[in-house]
This record gives sequence, C-alpha cells and structure tokens, in this order.
Amino acid sequence: MTKSGTPESPIKLVADGAPVDNIHVTANHVVVEGFTVAGGDGIELEGTGITARHNTIHDTRRGGIACTRCSDSTIASNTVQHVSTVGIYISGQRITVSDNTVSETVAVDDGDADGIRFFGTGHRITGNTIRDISARGYRAPPHPDCFQTFDHSPPTYDVVISGNTCQNVDAQCLIATDDQPGSSGAPNGVPSITFVDNTCAPNGAQAINLRSWPNVEIRHNTFSGPNLNRAILIIDGSTGCTVIDNTTAGGVPTVDVDGASRPGFRQNGNSPA
Repeated sequence: MTKSGTPESPIKLVADGAPVDNIHVTANHVVVEGFTVAGGDGIELEGTGITARHNTIHDTRRGGIACTRCSDSTIASNTVQHVSTVGIYISGQRITVSDNTVSETVAVDDGDADGIRFFGTGHRITGNTIRDISARGYRAPPHPDCFQTFDHSPPTYDVVISGNTCQNVDAQCLIATDDQPGSSGAPNGVPSITFVDNTCAPNGAQAINLRSWPNVEIRHNTFSGPNLNRAILIIDGSTGCTVIDNTTAGGVPTVDVDGASRPGFRQNGNSPA
C-alpha cells in the first residue's frame, strides 16, 4: 500500500484471517487488520498514523511487525510467533505498542532473537506478553531479551514500558546499552526509559541490564527467575537512575550499581533493600 488516507478517513485493509506472505505499507493513515502473515517478510510499515491490529504473524523470513520511520502509530492486539530475529521493531516518534503477544522468536545466521526492540522518542509499550524465547540449539547462541534498545540515531528517550509480562526468555527482560556514551540524548529532566509495573521472569543473571544508559526510572516491578544474581545491573556510567518499590523473589539483591553509575542514583522501598 502506497496510497495514503487522512486522519478522518484512513484507508483500511481488513481481512478475516486471510493468509498472505507479506504486507508492506509506505503511506500515512492506513489500518491493517485481521490478516494471517506467514512465510515472507511479515508486516512492514512506514509512515504517520498507521495502525496494525488483530493480525497473526508467524514463521516469517524476517521479523514479525516492523514500524520504521513511523510517527503517531499503533501496533495493538497482534499475535507474533516463531518469527525471525525480533517480534516487533519500532523506530520513530510516539508509537504505541499494546496488548500484543510475542513468543518463540528465532535467530537466523548467527543473529539475535528478541521480543520488542525500540528506538526513538515518545513511545508507549504497554500490556504486552513476551515469552518462550530460547538460546538453546544454535551453533552460535543468540542473546534473547524481551525489550532491547542500543545506541542509535536519532536518540532514544521518553519511552514508557508499563504493565508488560516477560516469561521464560533466556537472557533479560530489558537491556539498554550505549557504546557511544552520551548519544541517548535525553534532555535534562526527561527519563530516557520509564520501566514500571512490569512482571519479569527471565532466565538470565539479571532481569534489567543498563550499560552506559543514564536516566532510567525503574518502579513497582516484580522480578524473579531461576538464575538471577541480582534483579537490576547498572554499570559503565548509567548515571541518574532511580530504583523504587520493586520486589525481587528468592532473596536476590534488587540492584547492583558500579561506581561509575553512582552519581544521581536513587533507591528506596525495594524488597529486598
């Protein structure tokens, strides 16, 4: 689809489960609803005011749903299973990702296997379930995470990740890394990531890993997992982070912060303290 609708009258591509190989949208104000997408590239979106909802995507050659260079768009209530590399990928401004289920992402060509990757500003990632992503059975094992971002241009900040569930994923619930420190670009006083009210039960040594990624708020989350050494690892100059009112199962320490990340660090009300 390359023809655009309007905010008042979007173009609607609607199916009742009809199977297709690929859906590609490069246009504005388009709705994609009710398709079964398998065997091809998944759903690829680019534009403003795009909505993808109630679709089923599985066994693709590439990712499940990608919304790149998108703005004011919505990815909601989709089921993404056994796709390549990443279930849902977003970049741009003000993209809402809500109430989706992502499971069994697989790695291809020694790549990675993740649930949701996010880049850009103003995103709201809420109410999603990500589960059952394994690192086993590969020559070069992937590093499966539920949510991932990394150094990127334009910068990533003002992202809220709330009310999600991460289960049986072999690395972490959230990883944010910046190998070019300072490029995350959050303005003064604006959190880069707000991670709140999530349930994280991954299989890695920590549920959250921040490396050179400052100004993250981590509040009211529940952490558990069979291999946790700590719930949250904050290292390499991830300054200005806040860890408040989180609960970690099994007596595992809630947070481990290195000296380079201590400036501006605050914690309170965590269990264990």
